[in-house]
Amino acid sequence: RAKQNKTKTKYEQSLQEVWDYIKRSNLRIISVPEEEENSKSLENIFGGIINKNFPGLVRDLDIQVQEAQRTPGKFIAKRSSPGQIVIRFSKVKTKERILRAVRQKHQVTYKGKPIRLMADFSAETLQVRRDWHPIFSRLKQNNYQQRILYPVKLSIIYEGKIQSFSDKQLLREFAITKTPLQELLKGALNLETNSGNTLKQ
Repeated sequence: RAKQNKTKTKYEQSLQEVWDYIKRSNLRIISVPEEEENSKSLENIFGGIINKNFPGLVRDLDIQVQEAQRTPGKFIAKRSSPGQIVIRFSKVKTKERILRAVRQKHQVTYKGKPIRLMADFSAETLQVRRDWHPIFSRLKQNNYQQRILYPVKLSIIYEGKIQSFSDKQLLREFAITKTPLQELLKGALNLETNSGNTLKQ
């Protein structure tokens, strides 16, 4: 039974990696109203976002859109949210340049309202990235240098050295040996600080 579960987990991880590879040239745009498509194509909407927010990229980068589509919207708590726009580029480097510009600008807008541009990942990878978010936020609030490495590793600079963690268990094992980090993340990682730095079960 344990061997069967291990095989299933390995298969799911491999499938997740395949989907992330397929999506690696994709960009996801969140919070653009669906009614905009009544008068404009998705490619034109994307072009307007880039022209308005990143005019330098338009001059320096040959942006070739291979495909643009809208994902189904969601209905949450008696309100519907617009589907997200997925843009597929001919080159992965195009997506990477745009995301680098997004990080530098901090806020991207469409018709004066904030929107989000992010890499497109499999549903499983997106969930893992969401799971990292509370830890990422605490580290950022306490002036740690941290970032998410592609696709879901957490990287921080601690005591002058770069430390990378592919999952929370590895971060737990590291944190219980570093008292300041343990205190900072004990809630996010379910750590307890009494009786000699042990993990809560």
